[in-house]
Amino acid sequence: MRFAVSLVGANDAADLVSEAVVATLQRRTLASIGNPQAYLMKAVLNRARSRGRRSKLEQDTLARLWVPESVGHTRDQGKQEVEAIVAGLPLQQRAAIYLVYWEDMAPAQAAKTLGVRPGTLRRYLHLAREKLRTCLNE
Repeated sequence: MRFAVSLVGANDAADLVSEAVVATLQRRTLASIGNPQAYLMKAVLNRARSRGRRSKLEQDTLARLWVPESVGHTRDQGKQEVEAIVAGLPLQQRAAIYLVYWEDMAPAQAAKTLGVRPGTLRRYLHLAREKLRTCLNE
């Protein structure tokens, strides 16, 4: 559920997870899947991708969430800024950030979970960190 929240936000996460679980269980049983957690996380990611493709409006809204403020920030304002910047990242970068930094997953395992090569995952992380660095230094 936390993974889904990091991808689409708290309002849509429960629906996204439900859709992914139902679709998975319609095709197979969890016992027949070698690594059910990774399989379901991939299913959630795929559902999130589909929603993203269907909804250009969502991407536009997320891109407008963050507006730089003055330099003297409190700790809560800084946290909100980081959350807003992360929310504005492309889906793959948000997924990589979540798995590696929030779930403390090894990059190789995160790459496997997302179905990408380790080098691709490192690229997603690099781009996300650069975006954070750029936005926070403005």
